[in-house]
This record gives sequence, structure tokens and C-alpha cells, in this order.
Amino acid sequence: MALTSTQIGTIGENLLVNAVMKASDGRLSPFQPYADDDGLDVLFYDKQTGNSVAIQLKCRTVTLYKAGTRERGNVVHFGVRQATFRATRHTYLVAALISPDFSNFEALWLVPMERLPEVAGNISGNWVVRANKNQATADRYSAYRCPSVSELASKIIAACESRG
Repeated sequence: MALTSTQIGTIGENLLVNAVMKASDGRLSPFQPYADDDGLDVLFYDKQTGNSVAIQLKCRTVTLYKAGTRERGNVVHFGVRQATFRATRHTYLVAALISPDFSNFEALWLVPMERLPEVAGNISGNWVVRANKNQATADRYSAYRCPSVSELASKIIAACESRG
């Protein structure tokens, strides 16, 4: 029996939260809401500043198929429900491509939610992000790409510091 997309997302979210906590040397503490009806999966509390940042996590283990083939390409698809979207909040989307065996993060993006209407597609009530995992690609999401979990943790810390 294969893992469901919900199970893959849960595993990916837990791996990512733990990786960010470790990469920040314990500076960032994750908190998960009991009910995520606002689409927020985790709050990262910065122990140094006392500020926090709300994150919606989206994790995938596969890329989209290349057009007209059964071969996987470099583009990853993430969707954010517009019903839970609020551009005015200090929130971010963390989109992650995890290797199929869950051993490493192949690509990471940190996108301010307020920017989603500008950079994402609007499809069937969802903001759709289709980002290229290739580090050398200059797509509309390259400015948000994080080359490592350490860089992602640094950007989350910077977001907490900017709230001071």
C-alpha cells in the first residue's frame, strides 16, 4: 500500500519543521495549531527576538510530468486554497520538494503570502505555484528559492527580526 498525499504532506512537514529547528541551532521553536482552519501549519517562535512567523507548509515528493510524456520534469506544483488565504497577515508559504525516500530536501522556497496573488496562478479557487527545482533556472520563484534548510532558517529568522 502506498502513502497517501496527506500522509506524505504530514511526514514532509514534520521533517521540515525538525530540519529548520536544527538549522537554527534551536533559536526557532515550532508550534502547531490545534486547528489549522486558517491554513497555517506552524508558527516559528524566535527565542531571541520574541517574535514569531506563521507558515503554511506544502511538501511534495514528485515533480510534474513533462508535457506529453510519462517522464518527470523539473517543475513542482503547489496549491494554496484561496478560502484560507489572507494577504494582510505576516505569513509565508514554505514549499518543499522532498526526495521520494524522504532523505533530503531537493528544493525549498519561502514566499511571503502577500506576494502570492502577484506570482501564483489563479486556478479553481487556488493560488497555484509551479516552481522549477533547477537552481540555475530564473523563473518567477527563483527570488524565493532557498538553496538549503540553513538558508531557509536564516530567512525565517530575518522575517522574525523585521517584526521588531
